[in-house]
Amino acid sequence: MRPLAIALRDTKIIVRDRRALLILLAMPLTIIAILGLALGGLWSGTAAINKFDVAVIDHDHGSISRVFVNDILKSRDMKKILTLTSPTEKQARASVANGDLAAAIIIPAGFSAAINKGQAAQLEVIGDPGQQIRAGVVRSVTESFATHASSVLISVETSVGGLVTTGAVPPARIPELSKTLTAQAQAELHDPQINVAKKSTASEKSVSALQYYSAGMGVMFILFGSMFGAFSLLDERRQITLARMMAAPVSRLGILGGKLGGVFVIGSLQFAVIVASTRVLFGVSWGPSVVGVVALAAATVFAATGMAIFIASIAKTQGTAAGLSQGLIQGMAALGGSMIPLSAMPPAMQNFSKFTINYWAISGFNDLMLGKGAGNIVVNCLILVGIAILFMTLGVARFRYE
Repeated sequence: MRPLAIALRDTKIIVRDRRALLILLAMPLTIIAILGLALGGLWSGTAAINKFDVAVIDHDHGSISRVFVNDILKSRDMKKILTLTSPTEKQARASVANGDLAAAIIIPAGFSAAINKGQAAQLEVIGDPGQQIRAGVVRSVTESFATHASSVLISVETSVGGLVTTGAVPPARIPELSKTLTAQAQAELHDPQINVAKKSTASEKSVSALQYYSAGMGVMFILFGSMFGAFSLLDERRQITLARMMAAPVSRLGILGGKLGGVFVIGSLQFAVIVASTRVLFGVSWGPSVVGVVALAAATVFAATGMAIFIASIAKTQGTAAGLSQGLIQGMAALGGSMIPLSAMPPAMQNFSKFTINYWAISGFNDLMLGKGAGNIVVNCLILVGIAILFMTLGVARFRYE
């Protein structure tokens, strides 16, 4: 029996096995749909912040505090996310401490007078540690206004001082001029002119949850699929059919090559179905580089094939192989980014993840999904091929045919 015939025979056996097809195809697509659709909003960063209550305690009631409350906190944009309440300071502090309020803003008495005189003044923001995003929004708005108010009114003092020093304005006109400039500066506070320019760059782009988990789950289930090859080798050795094959005019490496060829074909077909299905069912884009996707998929399947022969070489029974493969694959999935996004991992863990098949495959597919060309995933492919060769070398050296 030739290696090609062995590979085709194993492929037919898997294709006819409904249980195997369920694991190889239906299960990854189901998990991709669940994770991708459930986490889509959070993943893309487009999830809306629900409107929340913020307490404002105004002990000042001055001109600057009125601008802050009426023109900033009650502006059209802020009304979309903030609902202002006016409890006592004691009640506000207790509500924030209990987690009932995301934040409270306390405007101290004399705040406006101090700002108008160019003196230091401070707004207090109390935030609930359990609602960091909401509290951060309130703190950011408050700090922006305080900084702007201080800079605008200090500029008035500087201007007036300069006019006095140079004698450009008669001393008798200084009070009137100072009053006029202060009024103009206060008018400026109604429209702080704080703009955030948002530009999209290639480095800031990110894949969607559906894209990420299509790659992550696809890689993980390719590894699981490769284990059918390991199980097949162990089963044939147990049934002595492997020994019978050796009686045929084909070398031991030829027999092993045929078995591994079957694993590679099955893995390739499996990944092709996952790519096509996610594209049709979920609209997932795998990037414009077809060559890159094919090359990286082939390298990933090759690495999984190498892992299969390694598992088969160190396991004596299918039960042992199942236990080893479960531990190894799930460990690599967790560490390599199939379950938890690589970007969410601490730096130390990201370094360890580079020892997994998942890391190099997922990071490569993510690059392709972001529009990068095949040239950007050459290193990923080479490392995956290197992993395959290492596994295969160890596996072939240790494998027992009888």
